[in-house]
Amino acid sequence: MAENKEYKNTTGTDLKVLQDLEKSYFESQGPKSRRNIKKSMDWFRKRVTKNFSSVRTARMFRDQELFSDGLTLGKMAFFEYSALNKDTLPVWDRYPLIIPFRAYRTKSGSENFVGINFHYLSPVLRMAAFRALLRFKSRDRFVKSTKLDISWKVISTLAQSKYFEHAVKEYRMDQVRSKFVEIPSQSWELCLFLPLARFQKGSKSEAWKMQQ
Repeated sequence: MAENKEYKNTTGTDLKVLQDLEKSYFESQGPKSRRNIKKSMDWFRKRVTKNFSSVRTARMFRDQELFSDGLTLGKMAFFEYSALNKDTLPVWDRYPLIIPFRAYRTKSGSENFVGINFHYLSPVLRMAAFRALLRFKSRDRFVKSTKLDISWKVISTLAQSKYFEHAVKEYRMDQVRSKFVEIPSQSWELCLFLPLARFQKGSKSEAWKMQQ
């Protein structure tokens, strides 16, 4: 298919890494092809797995309009993290990609949040889990205000609950080492499969096999 010279950015960001990925989709599937559907997610999964062996995490911090000091429950976020108990964890992710669904303050005063870190699922299971969650979108369309209205009570009832049980992680706000990058809902499917995880003390295959 001829290159689409009329590319229109619909990622909701100025991040070139996401725009390049979206543009390649339109060039392959046609400029009017729908996004954020099963077909597009499957295309991105296969494309990224085949053509992206690595992506520098710094590329995700190049649009300051996405920066936030805090999280919005139900919205995807990317950030740098230093695990508190890293010495005892078998493997941990330095750059989580999560959708948080709970935030609370502990009795000792620390601010904690809980979310689904998609990096702990292989791309195939990641897609299945993500699609299951989309039934809880707050809006029919993928727009700036779209978020997921989820809780562990809701997630645990899904057929994919074993995936979520493996991927749900708890984080401390005082261990976050960067701004939060709040990913617009239009770009959730673009970020979902990018190789942004930086697993410490173990490989991605080790992180994924823990779900057995």
